[in-house]
Amino acid sequence: MVFYLVPALVIICIIFVISLRVGKRYEIVIEQFKGQYPFLFMAPVSLYLIDQYKIMERLYGQIVKVQQKMISLYGNRTALQHTRMYLAQLISIILICLVATLLFTALAEGDVAILIVGLFFTLIMPYAMVNKLSSQEKERKDKILIELPEVVNKLILLINAGETVQQALVRCVTTANNPNSPLIVELTEAVNKMVSNEPFHQVLNDFSKKCGIQEISIFTTTILLNYRKGGNDLIIALRDLSRELWEKRKNISKTKGEEASSKLVFPLILIFVAVMIIVGYPAITIM
Repeated sequence: MVFYLVPALVIICIIFVISLRVGKRYEIVIEQFKGQYPFLFMAPVSLYLIDQYKIMERLYGQIVKVQQKMISLYGNRTALQHTRMYLAQLISIILICLVATLLFTALAEGDVAILIVGLFFTLIMPYAMVNKLSSQEKERKDKILIELPEVVNKLILLINAGETVQQALVRCVTTANNPNSPLIVELTEAVNKMVSNEPFHQVLNDFSKKCGIQEISIFTTTILLNYRKGGNDLIIALRDLSRELWEKRKNISKTKGEEASSKLVFPLILIFVAVMIIVGYPAITIM
């Protein structure tokens, strides 16, 4: 019991000492991410360890993959800060799992099974968190692709009605049904830049890079190649693109439906087993 309790207390003491040493150094940084990440009470310790041992520089090859996902989710400006905070959360979870494993093992009087299970979860949690981040990135891309055909159709209608591309984009943002959707959020930022007299081609290029989706790149390229000409050339190009995007949307909806069906299989199996037990148990007891 003492064999497992001592290292747990040592880790807790180290965390406590680091917390006292750090003080309020990272208070402003943590305040920016309040509500976005769990275990923020451990963030000062984790951020200190990241800075002290230069973890981001030493593990750059692995961390750059996480940073690419953060660029896709939050854009270039805040991607580095999000990556740093995300790494801090990974370290926090590892420390919490490790301390909890040692304490529970000590309380179970050195039960090796609890130690093995705890260490397994400690090792698997970072992988699970990175997996969840990939799922968030995919979900965001799917939402953008589902909404993009509607935006393209609105543009076609507005340009046909005599508005310029810039005016049509502004109207798409102001009349959006869901202003908090990923695509409209990115479009709103692009429109704000456009209204601030930033060059139109630069605004669309930044919009394309921030979304990080091939279909968005095709959309912005189509507009940039044809908006100066105007007239039928732009309308025809957008209509061709719209047809392709609707097909893409159908495929995404079909895939999501198949995923939902596959998720129902396991609960149905459990229900079937439960029904078999309920029906079969009386017959077995009678026999």
